[in-house]
Amino acid sequence: MNNLDSKSRIIIGSQLQKARELLQLTLEEVAQELNVSFNDIINWEKEKTRPILKQLEKLAELYGREIDYFLKETPAPPERIEFRGKPGQSLKELSRDIKIILARFDELCRTSIEFEDLLNKRLKVELPRFKSSDQPKTVAKGLRDIFNIEEKPLLDLRNLLEEKGIRIFELPIPENAFSGFSFWHSEYGPSVLLNAKDTKGRRNFTLAHEVAHLIYDHGSSLCYIPLIFDKYAADLEYKANQVAIELLLPDLELEKDFSKRNLSKTPTEKELAQMASKWGVSVQALGYRLENLDLIERELTNKIVETRPKHPRRPKAPIWQRQLGNRFVEISIEAYKKNFISSGRLAHALQIPIRKAIEIVEQRSK
Repeated sequence: MNNLDSKSRIIIGSQLQKARELLQLTLEEVAQELNVSFNDIINWEKEKTRPILKQLEKLAELYGREIDYFLKETPAPPERIEFRGKPGQSLKELSRDIKIILARFDELCRTSIEFEDLLNKRLKVELPRFKSSDQPKTVAKGLRDIFNIEEKPLLDLRNLLEEKGIRIFELPIPENAFSGFSFWHSEYGPSVLLNAKDTKGRRNFTLAHEVAHLIYDHGSSLCYIPLIFDKYAADLEYKANQVAIELLLPDLELEKDFSKRNLSKTPTEKELAQMASKWGVSVQALGYRLENLDLIERELTNKIVETRPKHPRRPKAPIWQRQLGNRFVEISIEAYKKNFISSGRLAHALQIPIRKAIEIVEQRSK
């Protein structure tokens, strides 16, 4: 048996296996990356032998994990992920960089629940479930009822959902390979990952779309939502889109707003953009909804989307804070202030340098 660092003596083989399987890496692929034999990987996962520290560090890098992930039992990742993407694509064909993002998302979920337990502040899930036969309009109304909100714009949908027990994070998805990922985990509860590269309106729509998958119990869903709706949509994707539309753009209030603005059947891109901003959705989401309500001409939205220039906006909050969300940032800082975690652990959780993390704590203490 190899001579091992003391840290590597407590490696749990099942953790190595979980990390590998989440990325859908084969034993052969891992062995090739580490320049070891196929049997070495098997023996590590069965705890017959152990990797040396340098090999463990390389495994952590390969799997997108911290070494401590391999040192204690953690909740298992979803057993099956449904890839609802572009035609011809599959989860297996996604690049390793994209799969690493999924591992980072799992790490964020794991970290959040660890900090919540340290603070005795475990999230209570208050999200309803619906039958597959329930219509999107019924589902949207049910969601608005639990928020105690009438048919008004849902500009703070993320905060509302986090208060109901959903873990929500944003990470930049390489190649824009997917828009959102959701699963209802036995330990983490309902969790959603959004593509941080998307505009605020698209992220809001994707969030509503993924919540639809959760409450319909569609399983673990990795979704690509095209700019032109329904171009790739399968039945479950179409249904999730409809829930998002009904939730974010309720017909009666939308029609009142449209009428109040005195818009024509062929509004300009600027007019649609102003209205979309009020409702917290993208121009295309609003346009398709107005077309379906017969308020604007058919196909007008596609013409606008295809010719519309991009107008990048400076985020109001730091990017890292927006991606992690207010709740995660707050519990991380509280765990540090109560001496449950070190400054290094805080900085890693917030994905910023240690000095910056300490500065933020000091600022919030004033």
